[in-house]
Amino acid sequence: MAIKDRQKLFTELVSRALNEPAQIDAKFSWFINQHQKEHFKDAYSIIESIFVSLNGFDQQKGKRFLQCDAYFGGKYNFMFEFDEFQHFSTARLNTFKHYPTALKLNFSISQWKEYCIKHLSKADRYRLNKEAADFKFKGGRTCQRAYLDVFRDLLPQYHKLNPTLRIADFEVNHIIDITPHSIKFVKDLIDNKIQQSQ
Repeated sequence: MAIKDRQKLFTELVSRALNEPAQIDAKFSWFINQHQKEHFKDAYSIIESIFVSLNGFDQQKGKRFLQCDAYFGGKYNFMFEFDEFQHFSTARLNTFKHYPTALKLNFSISQWKEYCIKHLSKADRYRLNKEAADFKFKGGRTCQRAYLDVFRDLLPQYHKLNPTLRIADFEVNHIIDITPHSIKFVKDLIDNKIQQSQ
């Protein structure tokens, strides 16, 4: 199944598991492609150090809104991200070195690190020659992906959102369609993640 098709499938599964509609076009004034101090507040030094460590060099790119895979409102009030293999790169593994220990997350950093270690070779090769506006070098798009994943982890705490819910494709790779069993599996998975973040 294609990457985008998997993302759509699990967005719908999460929606059914939570009994909450997925907003796939949600925009937030602070969720943009630049790390600004007014948005990151106390975490500005963290995102700046991550940007530098990934060899980012151009913060003068055109400002645009970022999108999450979905936003779930109501009592959940969190962004949702479905992480396929390309998110588990060397660059992403390196970002975790900068995370504060007290940061609340709806996923396990130790588990995400394990996925990175296991899959970084494939992730690093994915679109290897693709550059990005702020990472103008071979592999730059991979670094940009890791950098922007950090936005989704750090920003919610400063803007009245609950921690971003992340589901890795590797956690649910046996699921290929929507059934009562797959909805229950996703519901149990989400409940476990939320409990761990509290």
